[in-house]
Amino acid sequence: MQIASPDSTDNQQETLRGQIRALRSGHRGTILDTIKTIRTESSVTILPELFDLLVDQEDEEISREIVSVLNDLKSEDAAPVLAEALTNPVYEPVAHLLAAACWQNGLSYGKFADNFVMAALKGSYQTALEAFSVLEEAVGELSEEKRESLIRTVKHGMLRAEDQKKTLLRELVRILVQY
Repeated sequence: MQIASPDSTDNQQETLRGQIRALRSGHRGTILDTIKTIRTESSVTILPELFDLLVDQEDEEISREIVSVLNDLKSEDAAPVLAEALTNPVYEPVAHLLAAACWQNGLSYGKFADNFVMAALKGSYQTALEAFSVLEEAVGELSEEKRESLIRTVKHGMLRAEDQKKTLLRELVRILVQY
């Protein structure tokens, strides 16, 4: 996806407003066409609209198209938007899809490791598993102090975690310690 940085000209702003209107139109064909357009020409500022649409989406094809766009993101400007959405309670129903997209798109998420740890601790097992995958890839970007801080956070959060997630969280601590 060739999503541009948020700095936009007036023409780009008008395009963005048109895309938002189309996404909110409720017309399946218009929505699908717009998602395909967004894949090649849009700004990262459209991402929250895609997240909102994904949360309320009952149409499998629309959901698949949105996830595909998120998986294919290549602009590093998208990383903080996705990482922030991951901890937003509004997007909790799709947090596992957002975390999976972070892993799939291969952007750099080390700066946002706290968001992924919180998602692993507070989210569903599926979200925790996807967040774990991102953290496993990002561990090399973390300073020793950041790893130690994350270890403390995970250990503390493990006390309240369900048994199924405790094994995953223990493995996360092991990875953070061993790096």
